[in-house]
Amino acid sequence: MSIGRQTLHGVSWQLLARGTDRGLRFASSLVLTRMLAPEAFGQIAATMIVIGFIESFSFVGIEQALIQSKRGDEPRFLGSAFKITVVRGAVIAMVVFLVAPIVAWYFEDPALSNMVRVVSIASLMRGFENPWIASARRALRFKAGAVTIMVGAAAQVSCAIAGAWFGLGATALALAFVASAAATSLAGWILIAQRLDFTRDEPALAELRGFAAKAAGVPFLITLSRQVPALVLGRISGLGVLGVYGLANQLSSLPNEIALPVLGTVLTPAYAQIREDVPRLRAAWLRSLGGVAALIMPITAAVIVLDDALPTMLYGPRYAGAPGLMSLLALTAAISSITACCGAIFWAIGRPHIDRVSLLWRLGIMVTLGTLGAQMGGVIWFAAAVALAMLSSLIYCLPHARVATESSWREIARALLPAAIIGSASLVIASLVQWSMRHYYPERSTTSLTIEVLLMMLLALVAMSIIGLRLVRKKRG
Repeated sequence: MSIGRQTLHGVSWQLLARGTDRGLRFASSLVLTRMLAPEAFGQIAATMIVIGFIESFSFVGIEQALIQSKRGDEPRFLGSAFKITVVRGAVIAMVVFLVAPIVAWYFEDPALSNMVRVVSIASLMRGFENPWIASARRALRFKAGAVTIMVGAAAQVSCAIAGAWFGLGATALALAFVASAAATSLAGWILIAQRLDFTRDEPALAELRGFAAKAAGVPFLITLSRQVPALVLGRISGLGVLGVYGLANQLSSLPNEIALPVLGTVLTPAYAQIREDVPRLRAAWLRSLGGVAALIMPITAAVIVLDDALPTMLYGPRYAGAPGLMSLLALTAAISSITACCGAIFWAIGRPHIDRVSLLWRLGIMVTLGTLGAQMGGVIWFAAAVALAMLSSLIYCLPHARVATESSWREIARALLPAAIIGSASLVIASLVQWSMRHYYPERSTTSLTIEVLLMMLLALVAMSIIGLRLVRKKRG
């Protein structure tokens, strides 16, 4: 099977996995928002800060190293990698358990202490993930990894809803993360039950350390940029506002949350196999850049036009958020998806430091302007600062990706032109639908709001399906 067909096959599995994962989480949010208060979602967001920081700070890039290494399918090399992940998981769990009181003090919520200690178990569970899954991805075999994602999502959703039903409150969300980590690790070993060689291998350890040093700091910066809302809004505006913002962000970036892991999981190893063939690398990158941009435009336009009507209909009035919030978050998600196409290239060609600089630039804007915005204008100004930070990251990454692939600006513009046309047309159509609904149903009842949201989302999904099918046919052709 050619690399192109293997990549397409991998994209299909990853889209199925991520679509199932996010679909289950989205469906559970519709249930949980009717069982839990906004503060509960703010509490779990605050709880996950410490996990994210410590895990990313101690990042050693095992999966990426296995994909890059020529020894990525050797049992002894994988055994060395597994020992590192187990020790790392145990250390992270211990550190998270100990710093739990600090999180409770920062957010002025004593209940967070026990929640952080519960979530620390998830770090221990993740340390036992099967390295053969990463080895399979290296060979562009994604089925086993996709199944583990779906199993983990099902476990998390089931545990969260069951826990909320029995009155555990926000603790149910913490227990759900532990269930997901345990189920994912167990499923990986069931699906690929191959042995590891635990014989000490100094060259393997040296190679793993070398890759970790090269990639050091990037995951920490990614995590820090994702946790800025919790650090800023949770402290300045309260956990209730943070909970509303977090759910709005998840909703507006749902297509982004599906696309980004696919880009990292599938495109990076695919690019790595053709990185010496610059013309092929350039053609593949331009196709992915234009394809991703075109694919996300219909849903982005729909969310921008719907704005606060979307969370109001799905979650209820108390989760509506400020007018304009959903529009800004949808715009940020679209920019993030396009930026991710550049990031996959940097990791594939062994230049993750470019990603690091981009993240530093983005983080600086988010922290400075975001904090000022939250204090002066509330959540809307904060969201505007986040959008500006993401745009600056794209402006930095795009020229570096152009140089790495030896592309011209004309080629990039040609690749993005269909997305610009689709985006403009989608905005016009969505606006016309909204105008029609509000002209004929000016009372804005629950029924009319539901029809407006469903009609617009249906049109967006149909457009995305048509675009996706055309991309697949073009790739096969």
